Amino acid sequence: RALRLCDATVSVARIRAGCAAMRRGILGDPRAHRVPVRSSHSSPARAQPRGPAPWVRVPTRSMATGGNNVDTERRKANARAVRAVPIRVILVSKGGGKDMDNACGEWSGRIGRYAPFEEITVKTNPKNAKDPKAQMEGEGERVMKHIDSRDLVVLMDERGKDLTSEALAELVAEAGDGGYGGLVFAVGGPFGHGAAVRERADRTIRLSSMVMNHQVARLVLLEQIYRAWTILKGEPYHH
Repeated sequence: RALRLCDATVSVARIRAGCAAMRRGILGDPRAHRVPVRSSHSSPARAQPRGPAPWVRVPTRSMATGGNNVDTERRKANARAVRAVPIRVILVSKGGGKDMDNACGEWSGRIGRYAPFEEITVKTNPKNAKDPKAQMEGEGERVMKHIDSRDLVVLMDERGKDLTSEALAELVAEAGDGGYGGLVFAVGGPFGHGAAVRERADRTIRLSSMVMNHQVARLVLLEQIYRAWTILKGEPYHH
């Protein structure tokens, strides 16, 4: 009887071991999932490097001069060969002061990289007329002395046409492609342009629907002329 009891005990143990082996085969060894207890004196686990979170947009191109992040393909699409003609900005003004002249001088220098450039200042009310109309005519006479018959003349006026920077670039290109001798931007006095200048103008545009101080308009115009050239050259300034 003792031998039989021993055999039965061994058989039960074997059955239990077999069942345990089956469970490990199906579910995996539970010992493999145990979390090792780390000693308080052990060094902390080193953080593994991770990539950016899926919601974080990784920039693929850097910001360019002038705040531009436009893609290369678009710049190339806007770029074109242009014959550079002399550009003149004729401004009726009393003067802008040293600081304004320095700021405008920087933009003038930039424009000069692409085409001959000149700023011409006509004195406000050169005949000291009391009548605004007579004042405009006197200023207009002085402005006309700086305009050639082969120039493309663009009048800056608050009632003129709105242009995008790309459209202004096309206007700059038109001066070269159209066989003009030069491109003139005329900025009038406090009362506007004289009749002779208006009749001579080929285009009338405006920088804004708001009225600008002449020196502010001067600075904005110069920057836009420079921007137009960077568009035509496909350079990373305009966006």
